[in-house]
Amino acid sequence: MTIRILGTAVVAIAMAGATTASISNPEKPPPGHTAGFGEPSCISCHLGNDVNAFDGSVTIEGLPDRFVRGKHYPITVELKAEETEVAGFQITARFNEPNDQRFGESAGEIHPINSRVTNTIGDNGVSYAHHTPQGLINSSRDSISWSMEWIAPSKGSSVVFHVAANSGNGDNSPLSDLVYTSNEVTHPSPR
Repeated sequence: MTIRILGTAVVAIAMAGATTASISNPEKPPPGHTAGFGEPSCISCHLGNDVNAFDGSVTIEGLPDRFVRGKHYPITVELKAEETEVAGFQITARFNEPNDQRFGESAGEIHPINSRVTNTIGDNGVSYAHHTPQGLINSSRDSISWSMEWIAPSKGSSVVFHVAANSGNGDNSPLSDLVYTSNEVTHPSPR
C-alpha cells in the first residue's frame, strides 16, 4: 500500500512539473530538442502519444539536394496534424560527416524572416531556430508553417537538418499533444 501511494505521488509530481513546463515555455522550446545527434524531441515534455503518430507529419520545404556554398535558401517548416489548436517547432542545421572536424556543429545560419521565428544558441554552441509566441497561432486547423532563410556554409561537408514539431490541442496541458520529427540531408555542390 505504501509503495502504491508513493508511486502515485511521484507520478503526480512529474505531471505537475510537465504541466508547468508546457505552460511556461510558449516563448521558446528548450534548446536541443530536435531528436538529432542523440537529443530528445518535444516528446520529453509533451506526453501521451508516440512520435509521428496519427498520420501527421513535419516537413522541411525548400532544401536543395545540393547546395551552393554561401547561397541563401528560403525554407519552410510545415506541420500537418488534424485538430491543431496551437503548435511549435525547433530546427537545426548541422555538419553531418563524421570525418569532418566540425561534425555536429551548426552548418550555415538560419535567419528568421518574420516575428513568428527566432533563434537560440544552446549550451552546446549549436543554433536552434524555433517558434515565437506569435508563431504558436494556427491559421488552419490541420496545418501550420514557419518560414525562414538558411544561408549555406561557405565551406564544409554535407548538412543534416533535424526538426521537431508539436501539435497542441490547446488545453494548456502537455497531455495528448502530438509530436512529429523529421530530418533531411543536403550536400555541397561540386565546384
